[in-house]
Amino acid sequence: MARGKVLFKNLSPDDLDLIRYGYQDKSKGRLEIQKELAEYFNVNKRTIRDWAKKIGISGEIPKNAKIMVYDIETSRAEGKFWWTGKQYINHTQITKDPRIISICWKYLGDDKVHQLTWDEYQDDESMLKVFLEHFNQCDMVIGQNNDRFDNRWVAGRAAKHNLTYNSYIKSFDIMKQTKRLFRLPSYSMAFIAKFFGLTLKKSHEGILMWEMIEDGTPEEQKEYLQKMLQYNIGDIVTTEEIYYKLRKYMGHKVHFGVFNGEEKYSCPNCGNTNVSLFKTTYTPAGTIQHIMKCKEDDVMYKISNRDYMKFLEDKFYKNI
Repeated sequence: MARGKVLFKNLSPDDLDLIRYGYQDKSKGRLEIQKELAEYFNVNKRTIRDWAKKIGISGEIPKNAKIMVYDIETSRAEGKFWWTGKQYINHTQITKDPRIISICWKYLGDDKVHQLTWDEYQDDESMLKVFLEHFNQCDMVIGQNNDRFDNRWVAGRAAKHNLTYNSYIKSFDIMKQTKRLFRLPSYSMAFIAKFFGLTLKKSHEGILMWEMIEDGTPEEQKEYLQKMLQYNIGDIVTTEEIYYKLRKYMGHKVHFGVFNGEEKYSCPNCGNTNVSLFKTTYTPAGTIQHIMKCKEDDVMYKISNRDYMKFLEDKFYKNI
């Protein structure tokens, strides 16, 4: 049932959730979803696309692709030392290696967040076996500082337990991309979420959480492990929102258009062929390049003149 025409500023939280959930319905095509939402809100499909862009959910989820957003939390190392103060700690002083406490992940566009924790003996081997069954099958993983932290932690602990780790997975590091593109006062997830008006990263009780998880009573360990999971899950939600919000500026790691069997002129970020020419440019050597823009998620990317000619050819035959 259609409702009276509304403006974006008048949308309620329930209205915004309806748009988010609609865009996540994988049983329908994106155009069908936009048509249904347009009829409900009594606006045109272009307005629905504009609203989706404003709340950071525009663009297709590439078909057939497994894209994981994930985050880990780790324990502290333990060791013996002679005195307090600033000093160098040698590896021979370590009495207990740091380990992964929890791993949370979700697939891009899905609602469900998966979660795992170390076992009752504070060992991460069983957890990693399960997680790597999913991780190793992904086409791309997304995280905050995951190139320097999460990926290397998972790889190191996998090697420790002699588990298979797929080091050829494409990795999209949001912190690395924001540092490359933007001059910001901070590149922490909390600041980026606040700066761009997204879901704020959940706060926690600081070092107390690690004290309770590592050395508390069984009851305290259970309680604070659940708190850490909630914090971990919050990171996943915020990371996905940041990716949706900023991916049109950040380039791409995988060409999902070609991945899905489309031509090279398709959008590399979502695989859509609903694209147009933004600008033609030339390299110092005189090679022609065309900057294309996806009409679904505003992503811009370069293609060769040959691929642009293919785009024009397909567009011509489509319109006759």
